[in-house]
Amino acid sequence: MAWEDMTELEKKLFDYIKNHDFESQKWSSSAASHALGCREDDVYDALANISKNLKDRIWIHYDNGLRISVE
Repeated sequence: MAWEDMTELEKKLFDYIKNHDFESQKWSSSAASHALGCREDDVYDALANISKNLKDRIWIHYDNGLRISVE
Protein backbone atom coordinates (compact mmCIF):
# COMPACT_ATOMS: atom_id res chain seq x y z
CA MET A 1 0.00 0.00 0.00
CA ALA A 2 1.33 3.39 -0.95
CA TRP A 3 0.61 6.79 0.56
CA GLU A 4 -1.87 7.59 -2.22
CA ASP A 5 -3.84 4.42 -1.41
CA MET A 6 -4.44 5.48 2.19
CA THR A 7 -7.72 7.03 3.31
CA GLU A 8 -7.78 10.68 4.36
CA LEU A 9 -8.14 9.63 8.00
CA GLU A 10 -5.14 7.29 7.76
CA LYS A 11 -3.05 10.11 6.29
CA LYS A 12 -4.21 12.54 9.00
CA LEU A 13 -3.50 9.98 11.72
CA PHE A 14 -0.04 9.23 10.32
CA ASP A 15 0.77 12.96 10.28
CA TYR A 16 -0.70 13.39 13.77
CA ILE A 17 1.59 10.67 15.11
CA LYS A 18 4.56 12.06 13.18
CA ASN A 19 4.03 15.56 14.60
CA HIS A 20 3.71 14.45 18.23
CA ASP A 21 6.16 12.70 20.50
CA PHE A 22 4.40 9.50 21.45
CA GLU A 23 7.74 7.92 22.34
CA SER A 24 8.02 9.97 25.53
CA GLN A 25 4.29 10.63 25.95
CA LYS A 26 1.71 7.89 26.27
CA TRP A 27 -0.56 7.37 23.27
CA SER A 28 -4.23 8.25 23.74
CA SER A 29 -6.75 7.10 21.13
CA SER A 30 -9.42 9.32 22.65
CA ALA A 31 -7.18 12.41 22.36
CA ALA A 32 -6.35 11.46 18.76
CA SER A 33 -10.04 11.05 17.90
CA HIS A 34 -10.80 14.44 19.43
CA ALA A 35 -7.91 16.12 17.56
CA LEU A 36 -8.88 14.50 14.27
CA GLY A 37 -12.63 14.99 14.67
CA CYS A 38 -13.61 11.35 14.34
CA ARG A 39 -14.78 8.43 16.45
CA GLU A 40 -12.31 6.53 18.59
CA ASP A 41 -13.21 3.31 16.75
CA ASP A 42 -12.18 5.01 13.50
CA VAL A 43 -8.78 5.82 15.03
CA TYR A 44 -8.33 2.16 15.99
CA ASP A 45 -9.23 1.03 12.46
CA ALA A 46 -6.92 3.58 10.83
CA LEU A 47 -4.06 2.69 13.16
CA ALA A 48 -4.54 -1.00 12.41
CA ASN A 49 -4.48 -0.32 8.66
CA ILE A 50 -1.36 1.83 8.94
CA SER A 51 0.44 -0.80 11.01
CA LYS A 52 -0.57 -3.49 8.52
CA ASN A 53 0.16 -1.63 5.30
CA LEU A 54 3.09 0.59 6.32
CA LYS A 55 4.70 -1.82 8.76
CA ASP A 56 8.21 -0.61 7.92
CA ARG A 57 7.29 2.98 8.82
CA ILE A 58 5.48 2.58 12.16
CA TRP A 59 6.60 1.20 15.52
CA ILE A 60 4.15 0.39 18.28
CA HIS A 61 5.29 -0.90 21.65
CA TYR A 62 4.36 -0.82 25.31
CA ASP A 63 6.53 0.96 27.89
CA ASN A 64 4.37 1.98 30.85
CA GLY A 65 1.73 2.88 28.29
CA LEU A 66 1.37 2.51 24.55
CA ARG A 67 4.15 4.23 22.56
CA ILE A 68 3.96 4.90 18.82
CA SER A 69 6.36 6.45 16.35
CA VAL A 70 6.38 6.77 12.57
CA GLU A 71 8.98 7.57 10.01
